[in-house]
Amino acid sequence: MGATNVIKSKRRKFVGKSSITQKTAKLSKIDFVDQNWTNMIPECPIYHPSEQEFEHPLIYLQKIVHEASKYGICKIVSPIAASISASDVLMEEKKDFKFETIVQPLRLSKWNEKDMITFSKRGRKYTYHEFEVMANKAFSNRFCSSEAISSSDVEKAFWHEMMHGEKRTVEYGVNIEGSAFSCDPNDRLGTSKCNLKNFARLLQSSLRLVDRGIPGITDPMLYIAMLFSMFAWHVEDHYLYSINYHHSGAHKTWYGVPSYAASEFEKTVLNHVYCNKVFIEHGENGAFQFLAQKTTMFPPNVLLQHDVPVYKAVQKPGEFVITFPKSYHAGFSHGTLSLPLSLYMCM
Repeated sequence: MGATNVIKSKRRKFVGKSSITQKTAKLSKIDFVDQNWTNMIPECPIYHPSEQEFEHPLIYLQKIVHEASKYGICKIVSPIAASISASDVLMEEKKDFKFETIVQPLRLSKWNEKDMITFSKRGRKYTYHEFEVMANKAFSNRFCSSEAISSSDVEKAFWHEMMHGEKRTVEYGVNIEGSAFSCDPNDRLGTSKCNLKNFARLLQSSLRLVDRGIPGITDPMLYIAMLFSMFAWHVEDHYLYSINYHHSGAHKTWYGVPSYAASEFEKTVLNHVYCNKVFIEHGENGAFQFLAQKTTMFPPNVLLQHDVPVYKAVQKPGEFVITFPKSYHAGFSHGTLSLPLSLYMCM
């Protein structure tokens, strides 16, 4: 299913204890003309259900699936807001909460026998506050002015860094068991059916028949990201749906390819992303194994150049992103602390 952002929610009236504002990047000497292709990616559908419409979320999803699945991904703005911040949940309701990160190289792989990027290098263990301090510092080192920076400029900065970077890395807390939904009975989001901790047990979910908890399938997984933390191109295991809720922090950009174009996506990766030496060394099946390892990151302009349809979503706090079966997707985070939560779905 995947940059540290501000602890604030678009829909909430409060601001988290250690929030920061997004700043304008140190862009004065950087020419982003070669990234103008980012403006050519159309947006995926965005849905704004009423609270009544979203009272039974899986039934609502069944109503939009025919239209939304044509884009590979879609965005749903939650009609219910949390009254207790994710930062409060992780620092007060979960007092011993710590997590380990992975280290991600901030560059593109050359995909030859000497340069095949993996995301397997382990980082360090953090408390939520420790990671926030580290991420805020990294954000401030990259962005300096007090003016707001647009999502479009952050997207261009990310791909410029990926295409021209050499040694920089970012950290990403992935596959963390648990969630940042509050257990407080007065929190409307936490007690609603939109709480992903309860999704798999809803009457309309086939996963309710699974008799044990499986992290990421019946139980949600938390992700804690910093600026430019990324999730590489992949489809979900067993071609399941996935649902991702953005608790708080900076925005997150997603790219999605509809399932009808999955084979064209795979052909494009094999022919125009991987080096020929990969085929000589590992064969076509081996190349597909690299794709399955969720470490293949490349800019969507490669897909545009070869007529593979691709769509974009900029996810904000309080919003869900749905990915559909056999829809390849990838993305990255925009800011200093981002708290998305993911779960597979079966309808």
